[in-house]
Amino acid sequence: MRATTGAAAKDFRRTAPICATNTAAAIGTSGSASLSPSITHCPNDFSGTNVIAAGPTGLGERWDFFGNTSDFRSGPNPIPCASGDGPSAISGCTAPAIPQSCINAATKLGDGALNTLYNVGCYFKGNSVLIPPALGTFGTMGRNIFRDSGSKNVDFSVTKNWRFREAFSAQFRAEFFNLFNHPRFANPEGGPNGYANNDPSAGFGMGCGCVTPDVAGSNPVLGSGGPRAIQLGLKLIF
Repeated sequence: MRATTGAAAKDFRRTAPICATNTAAAIGTSGSASLSPSITHCPNDFSGTNVIAAGPTGLGERWDFFGNTSDFRSGPNPIPCASGDGPSAISGCTAPAIPQSCINAATKLGDGALNTLYNVGCYFKGNSVLIPPALGTFGTMGRNIFRDSGSKNVDFSVTKNWRFREAFSAQFRAEFFNLFNHPRFANPEGGPNGYANNDPSAGFGMGCGCVTPDVAGSNPVLGSGGPRAIQLGLKLIF
């Protein structure tokens, strides 16, 4: 029997940041500082692509987070959000209005943060909020502060060998993948098919591991996060 447990990933990530050659293709951006001086748009982990505080790369800067980072742990549902009413508003949010908790947090930062909040919107969950920074400023949000829901998996196999003569034998195998049929959700960073829910500028869906890892990675193979699968095999050796 084999059991695997994955530690919670940084910034909803299990992989290194993705470098993009333009703002529109950037995924999971954070700050204007490049990880590679040879690539203009090679963002750090996590922040917006809206040009809230345009730096040399033209990318959005780090947002401001208030509260407990565990409130923003990813799972099967997106982190709730409220849209602003400006041209840079995050889209798809279902909250009817910006909650008071976001307004209180922005008030602590001044009128500039309030203006950006009403323009863009915010995310809120539990006692924590994520708000965009005031125009021309960097947010206080650190790198790699959020975690995903982790990965737990148990695979089980049973084998039986028969030897009929010295040169002839057989082996039967029964293999169970995800033995307990435990649900596992993808890291919001996604996979090679571009599934990515780790950018707050994208709006509703941020922080959601809405599918299993095999679907997010366009690689539905046994043992990669799907439901329980059973495989039987018989091998003749001669």
